[in-house]
Amino acid sequence: MYSNSKVAKAVRVAMMFGAGAAAAISAPAFSAEEESAGDVERIEVTGSRIKRADMEGANPVQVISRQDLVASGITNMGDILQEIPSVAGAGTNTAINNGGSGAIRVSLRGLGASRTLVLLNGRRMVASGTGANSSVDLSTIPTAIVKRVEVLKDGASAIYGSDAIGGVVNIITRDDFEGFEFNAGYDIGTEESDGETKSMDFTIGFSGDKGNAVVNAYYVQQGTQSSADRDWSKFELDLNHETNELDQGGSSAPPWGRYNGIDGANGCGSFTHGAGSGPGQSDPSDFSNPTGYDCWDWDKDTYNYAPANFHLTAQERYGIFASGSYEINDNIRVFTELTFNRNTSDTKLAPLPLAPLAFFGFSAPYSADNYYNQTVGPKDVNGNSVDIADWRRRLVETGGRDTRFRVETVRAMIGMDGEFDNGWGYEVSYIFGSNDSTSQRAGGANFEKVALAVGPSFMNDAGDVVCGTVDAPIAGCVSLNVFGIPGTDTQVSQEMLDYISFEAHDFGSNEQQIMSASVFGDAFELPAGTVGMAFGIEHREEKGADYPDALIALGITSGSPRTSTEGGYEVDEVFFEASVPLLSGVAFAESLELDLAVRYSDYDTFGDTTNHKVGIKWRPSDTVLVRGTSSSAFRAPSTSDLFAGRSSNSPSVVDSCATNPSAFCIADGVPAAGFVPIGDQLSSTLGGSVDVQPEEADIFTAGVVYSPEFVDGLSLTLDYWDIEITNAITTVGEQLILDKCAQEGTFCDLITRHGPEQGALYGNSSDIDNRTTNVGGVDSSGYDFNIRYTTDLDLGTFTVNLDTTYYDTYEITQADGSIVVNDGRFERNSGDGNFPEWKSNIDFRLTSDDWSAGWAIRYIGAVDETFANVEIADVGDVHPTFTTTEVLVNGVLDSYDVDREIEEQIIHDVRFSYFLDNMTVTVGLDNVFDEDPPYAATGFNDNTDPRTYNTTGRHVYVNLGLSF
Repeated sequence: MYSNSKVAKAVRVAMMFGAGAAAAISAPAFSAEEESAGDVERIEVTGSRIKRADMEGANPVQVISRQDLVASGITNMGDILQEIPSVAGAGTNTAINNGGSGAIRVSLRGLGASRTLVLLNGRRMVASGTGANSSVDLSTIPTAIVKRVEVLKDGASAIYGSDAIGGVVNIITRDDFEGFEFNAGYDIGTEESDGETKSMDFTIGFSGDKGNAVVNAYYVQQGTQSSADRDWSKFELDLNHETNELDQGGSSAPPWGRYNGIDGANGCGSFTHGAGSGPGQSDPSDFSNPTGYDCWDWDKDTYNYAPANFHLTAQERYGIFASGSYEINDNIRVFTELTFNRNTSDTKLAPLPLAPLAFFGFSAPYSADNYYNQTVGPKDVNGNSVDIADWRRRLVETGGRDTRFRVETVRAMIGMDGEFDNGWGYEVSYIFGSNDSTSQRAGGANFEKVALAVGPSFMNDAGDVVCGTVDAPIAGCVSLNVFGIPGTDTQVSQEMLDYISFEAHDFGSNEQQIMSASVFGDAFELPAGTVGMAFGIEHREEKGADYPDALIALGITSGSPRTSTEGGYEVDEVFFEASVPLLSGVAFAESLELDLAVRYSDYDTFGDTTNHKVGIKWRPSDTVLVRGTSSSAFRAPSTSDLFAGRSSNSPSVVDSCATNPSAFCIADGVPAAGFVPIGDQLSSTLGGSVDVQPEEADIFTAGVVYSPEFVDGLSLTLDYWDIEITNAITTVGEQLILDKCAQEGTFCDLITRHGPEQGALYGNSSDIDNRTTNVGGVDSSGYDFNIRYTTDLDLGTFTVNLDTTYYDTYEITQADGSIVVNDGRFERNSGDGNFPEWKSNIDFRLTSDDWSAGWAIRYIGAVDETFANVEIADVGDVHPTFTTTEVLVNGVLDSYDVDREIEEQIIHDVRFSYFLDNMTVTVGLDNVFDEDPPYAATGFNDNTDPRTYNTTGRHVYVNLGLSF
């Protein structure tokens, strides 16, 4: 029998063990009749399939309640989860413009979204996105239907199978809702009145003696924010390692053009019309020499493309969720869930840098016999027009590169559960999930047409410029003039754009089918209590496809070339779990329980694997809980890991063969004098491999929960984790390939270089083969710490919740056995992202019968980044603010890496809610002090890391809720 004090204590312990960033949890409600009868409802807790009378287990679980979801004012499940301290690395969100698609994914322990399993009511969800994806887009789940979120911060392959290495996010829905509820919200940025978000939803719930039904519909519209409207993002900023000053930089493909490889007067080999306003110029019509040419000057002629980008992308989401159950008789209940979501997202990149050879590896030389090259193009020292192999021009006349993503996701689940006559329970279910996507990308170019357009051309008797020669004109071709001035009659005309422009249409899909059956119940009695067990079988099929536009697949456009992906796999699994009470009610052991689990998985792609878990839960007294787990886990190669077609990438890397090339560099095709790098972004090839095997992990956790009797309402939790991944599914890495080729002569076969026939590009890499393989591993360890205190005051109930994660170790073992240390660092290229050693959330909340007020603080600690490399002779020029680290090649000093600190970010949020009989009004202010994101020298988007830091500025929001 449960007394009130025992229930209260259970609530306190559950709060201790599951408390998170502003997290609260409700214990099961027990009626007086249930208490008197001694019956306690059993529930399934994330991390176990055995139904229990309490929410405690051997696993560390953080719980985010519905109250916290409403108070946050956030309309997207992914955004909420990305703010918890145990999330790190490089998740995606709607602040990712270049490389984003509107999807939001979460990376527990920084191990990546593909190593974080997302469940809906304890069951898998279909991977979602633009096609052949390996993780769930959390924006497909409406917040209005969520009862709570349970975040298991432990490996769980023995319970759930593949992918549960970093942890599990289990989203529990409001299947017991009764009545009618309507919510509407409005959110807007205070600095520029941008990033406007509108949301509304309604939920209807019915219940009766035999069953219940819940239906929810929702709509969310998010507006954009432009990089041009923030001081920290409106320029590309390059940090000078000698002066510690930020220089306004940009692209070597400007609107005023750059034309290389011309033997001009005064030794000039690179010509431009020039930027009229100096470094960091964004005005595409302001030229320093509009009718003539200057010699290219890196200090003034680069183009600032930053303000033409979004830093918050547009999104529109709507959908419906429905669930229901019906009790046929005392032993049979049928249940179902149906979901539909449509997500439309828009991104905007700066206009295309039309540089066929340098940026895209496509040979399209500007012919010396081209009419425009002859009449207005740059001339050599003798005044002659020449063939220009490497020419670059920003096509600002297009207005930019706009992409629209549309993803529709559906999921249907039907099942049956009940009890046998012996008291054991059973459940069988079938799940079907799929999504289809289309991507429409405008503002690109067809290089085959560009090659014709910049080839020979002439003016005919009618005054028209015609492609080809007088004897062999090319029908339908429009000769291209990139030597003019945007905004004038000499700009690239619409007719020229129409001829060379290209709009890509891509299609993708994911599909999942799962059939599962399980039985569970009390097996037998031991002196300390009842042994609970669960058995089950599961069959799962996964499919994925990505069909790029036909011209993209041919590799003749400015779009990143890739070939089609199509494939799938099947897996059959058997699992067993047991909860064994060892001691109860003895000295130093109020209870001692052993949890055991094992799962056997047989894949049709690579074979079989068996994973286990052993957990211990020891309560030496009523106020202390000690817990620990040891387990193995795995991640099976996904459809994209196995079958992804070849695709192009543009990583920011440094090729050390450019200066003082080693003998290995020269043997690989680099000129002995080195070369001038194309830029800081090189081309590489990604893709899958059917030879990829599953990666494996050994995981250990240990923790203690303390709720002292002498301080009522106080709980403290400390958990330690250690995750070691081997045989990782990853790539060698472009930077490592370049470095090891230069230093040791290894991986050189993965690099394709420009030959001497390419002139100034001779020696530069044209492609780096970086396709998926099994190599190296990851070692991650650290601590989670939580303090929660609740007390009753005259004004109401006051709660303080502190949730902190400390990363002790995050090390990546690379293909050559070397270690990349990520803890306390931002390693965008060679690592897995951003790993501040300290991340904390603290929430203060005061709640009365009529109102609630809260103040939340989110802290992201400082990290170091390597942003430059200098030669030995130049190390004395490095500004004393920075630190230098020796780079050894075969034990010999080669150069120095230059490191700097990225500052911490502290965000303050406030909110106030007022409760009426049937109405709740919430107003809030996020990022109260309008904190800018810290500068990251190696950040790819907006001079920072939008995957980690708040980049949207101060926002004010109001939410209205009605319920009947």
